[in-house]
Parts: sequence; structure tokens; C-alpha cells
Amino acid sequence: MPKHRTGILLLTCLSVALAFTLSAATVQAATFKTVDVPNASETDLNAVNNANTAVGDYIDLSGVNHGFALIGGTRIKSFDVPGSLGTFARGINDSNQVVGWYVDSNGVQHGYVFSSNKFTTLDPPNTILTNAWGINNAGVIVGTYVDANDGAFHGFVFKNGNYTIYDAPSGSLLTELLGINDAGQMVGIYFDSNSVQHGFAVVGSQFIDITVPGSGVTAADKINRSGNVVGLFGASSSGPFSGYILVGTRFTTINFPGSAETRCRGLNNAKVVTGRYTDSNGIIHGMAVLP
Repeated sequence: MPKHRTGILLLTCLSVALAFTLSAATVQAATFKTVDVPNASETDLNAVNNANTAVGDYIDLSGVNHGFALIGGTRIKSFDVPGSLGTFARGINDSNQVVGWYVDSNGVQHGYVFSSNKFTTLDPPNTILTNAWGINNAGVIVGTYVDANDGAFHGFVFKNGNYTIYDAPSGSLLTELLGINDAGQMVGIYFDSNSVQHGFAVVGSQFIDITVPGSGVTAADKINRSGNVVGLFGASSSGPFSGYILVGTRFTTINFPGSAETRCRGLNNAKVVTGRYTDSNGIIHGMAVLP
């Protein structure tokens, strides 16, 4: 598959295989909380920092997406990129810098970082779509873009004003970088040569496949200081999905009580998890899981 690159290859990675195990039980001692933006038809809580300020996005009753911050566990502050048709918030650091993407008036998705009350657009060169997914406390941003030449999905790292492109090894067909911690360890998803979706982590020079045992689809969304990872898994790309937290080599399933589906997307150093769940009526709610 042709590759377009800006700058240099991020890492020369050594693929590492680890023996993962899946816990038979879901988390038991945790406290599950529902987060719903008022007058929203859907709420997603996508990331949380170490002060427990969380960000996400919601769909209003007119079908428009907006970003929001959840402050102090109760106060909701909505925001939109000026002039956009929709705004999505997917990452936050301890300085309350927020990353995500917005849809412009032509229907094109662009990444953004919101810092000091200012939105800055993020687009690697020669792209037709950009999503910014994660940001660490050094302000390093990870995300995904689609190459205008071949339509392929690549991961990117934005650091000190420069973009570096990252592709998973071993003939991958798609790469998305979704999270980064303060040590520079990254997580995301890739499609193998058979178009099967796996999660992965990049730790130093090691590329580590993350696949929940017995699953057909795995995603790795965020990684914290301890190297714990959250994401989702399912039998197929059509779902339904369950969330998980990976500690060491052990997966523990996370399902919101009574839900039809659960997706874990955010994680901080205290192992507070954020995400979304679908109730028995098909309504999507934001969630926080407190250890």
C-alpha cells in the first residue's frame, strides 16, 4: 500500500507478543455514574484528566454535535468551534487543553486543539480528513488523518509544531493513534492484512498488539501513567461492544449495569474511566466509572 509521510518515521518498532488473559467477571467494586447533557438525544463522555474534569460531545434535539466539558462532576459547559457544523471533543490534559475535531461548512473534518480560549486547526499536509484524539501534559497530540492521494488512514503525532506520521508494522491497512501518556507511550487501532481490527500500544521501541482473547474486534483508546489501557471489544465490527481495562496482561470487562452495550474511552491516573453506554431503549448516555 503506498504510504505518504511528512517528516520521518516515528519509530522503528519491534513487534512483541504477550499472553493476555480475560477476567471472567466485570468490575464489581466500582461506582457507575450516568452523565447526560440536558436536552440531548445522545451523550458521550470521552476523556478525563487527573483533576477529574472530563470532556465529550453530545447531539442536540436538532441533530447537531457539540463539545462539552464536565467540571466538578456536575457543571456542564458546552462549546463549538466557530462556524462549524459539528464539534467533537476526544482528549484533555491537566492544563485543560482539549483536542478533537470539527466539521466545516463543506462537510470536511479537521482536528483542533483548544487552549487559552483559542481554537487552533490541526491538519497534516495533503489530508482530506483529520481527527485529533489525545493530548498529554507536554502538549503532544496524537490522531488520525486520511491521505488525499490514496485514501489511507495513518496515525500522526503533533509535537513542537511538527507532524510525524506513524503506521503500524506488518502490512497494516489502517492505523489510528488514539491516546498518549506523559511518557510518550501511545495506543490506538490498526487493521491487519486481513482487515481485522486490533488494538495496539507503542512502548519505547516495542509495538504491542492488544487483542482481547476470543474477540473479533478490539480498540485501545487511552493509556495512563501506569500503562493501564482502556478500550472496547466485540465479536464483530457491528457490535455489541463491551468495555475493558487492561492492567498488566489482564483484561477486566466493564459493562454498565443493565446496558445493552458499553464503550470505554477515557482513563486517568487514578483509574477513573469514562465512556458511553446504550440502555435497553437504545438511548446512548455518557458514563463515568469510579474505582
